[in-house]
Amino acid sequence: MSCVSFSIAVPVYKQANFLPSALESIRVQAQNVQIAVMDATPNDSVQAVLSKYREILHYERHGQDSGQASAIQEGWDHTDGEILAWLCADDYLFPDALDAVRAVFVNYPDVDVVYGDSVFVNELNHFIGYFPEINSDISSILKGDCISQPSCFVRRSALETIGGLNTKLHYIMDWDLWTRLYRSGAKFHYLNKPLSVVRMHADTKTSSRSSRRFLEIARHLWRNTTKTAVVKSLIGFYYQDLLSFPATGYERYILKFFNFYRNQKRKYQKICNANEHYKYGLSLYDNEAKATVDVLMPWYNKHPPVMLRIGCDMETSPDVRLNTVSLSTDSGNRFSYTIPQIDLSSHLLHLQVSSPIDHLWHLHFVDFHDGTP
Repeated sequence: MSCVSFSIAVPVYKQANFLPSALESIRVQAQNVQIAVMDATPNDSVQAVLSKYREILHYERHGQDSGQASAIQEGWDHTDGEILAWLCADDYLFPDALDAVRAVFVNYPDVDVVYGDSVFVNELNHFIGYFPEINSDISSILKGDCISQPSCFVRRSALETIGGLNTKLHYIMDWDLWTRLYRSGAKFHYLNKPLSVVRMHADTKTSSRSSRRFLEIARHLWRNTTKTAVVKSLIGFYYQDLLSFPATGYERYILKFFNFYRNQKRKYQKICNANEHYKYGLSLYDNEAKATVDVLMPWYNKHPPVMLRIGCDMETSPDVRLNTVSLSTDSGNRFSYTIPQIDLSSHLLHLQVSSPIDHLWHLHFVDFHDGTP
């Protein structure tokens, strides 16, 4: 299997403004990829975008479908790659993602599923953190979704063994798939590196806070774990929603209570010398940093970044290096930096941020700007 082929399904409903990043991120991969785009958008906005990418599309369909899960399965059924994945229009891959995934499948022929980390960005493409729930212990999949969907890749043979996606599900077809693969005896391999970027914005299905979503989650948990774990997991999902999207009304008080409880728990863990879980220098959930933070971001814009803004709670300017180049702050703004010309042939930005003073600090966002309006 030294010559590995990929099938990536791209289900689209509106979101034409985000789609170019997704398709560019697949185009730059140095692997054999078959792309299937299923466009359920009622107008031609997505088709206008696709007109610039048709040479890289293996399969395309424009018209109403039975939902996202059905569209993804349709894309896989019309391609023949050995490794399957799907990429929503508002997400995108790291430029070396498929290289890293291919290496695992080639070197470990018994592995059925490869998954890695994900970066979170907001609707403005500002870095806001790393996916907090990812766990290298795949047995935790029964209590919570510990896999980031766009960073997961599955052998077609393993998927066919369990009958493909459950097309009746609208929100958790990914979690359901990982769980069925796990229960079938499929072997999972965790890659400790970011493979994709997940965009958090008001139009995502998660942000809708739909009762149907929580019903799907509850049913899934009920089938796969204990009653106590069901309650704890549902509270955890609700808390994560409150953290990810602005809480309003009474939910602001609920969030304050959750945060108070969590802070008290962290204090107790520190007293007990329990290790806080850090990833790339950031603690999960609240982006607390002890020393140097590594911010990894793909870059697919036509123009290189010329300006960098860092949102944090430091009182002094942080020390900053971008792709090994030290940056100096702009006059008048201690958290803004001019970016010199750098080599972007790899389509990858590696920012390192550290405090000049030895103390804890929090990173709120990172904004790379190319200078265009």
